[in-house]
Amino acid sequence: AVSGSYSVKDTSTALERMEMAGAFYFTIPGPKMIWMGGELGYDVSINNPCRTCNRPFRWNYTGVAERQSVYDIWSALIALRKAEPVFRTANFNMQLSSLQKTIHLNHSSMNVTVVGNFGVTASNLNPVFQQTGWWYDYFSGDSIFVNNVTSPLFLQPGEYHLYTSRKPSVP
Repeated sequence: AVSGSYSVKDTSTALERMEMAGAFYFTIPGPKMIWMGGELGYDVSINNPCRTCNRPFRWNYTGVAERQSVYDIWSALIALRKAEPVFRTANFNMQLSSLQKTIHLNHSSMNVTVVGNFGVTASNLNPVFQQTGWWYDYFSGDSIFVNNVTSPLFLQPGEYHLYTSRKPSVP
């Protein structure tokens, strides 16, 4: 999909969107599996040369900053997931059917709200935060004060945030 100069087929854009996809994939409770090289944005078809053939690891990917960023973001998500019991909760809900997606995880230790714009144009997203008060953006370390849990957030295409109701260590 393309809108103006924003194209999901552009390698840099695609890798940034993989970071966002990881924020949704790793925060949903349950077991996870990454296909070989996925953490660095492996971009060779699963059918090349065949679906079950061994695929060579592309070591040159580790020297590409954008691919390393996917690795670092996914590593931080996995570390957060392992450290915080909220990611093992049975009390969660997801709104994943539109291009503006949300995940809400609820636990006595903290709540988590994940928001992302999977579209190719900027748009408003209703975050439906679980509570008013301070929320902390895991990746930037910034915080926002929520007065109204349904006040829309304006997100650029591919923009995402993982907000927590308690400030964890920033990766």
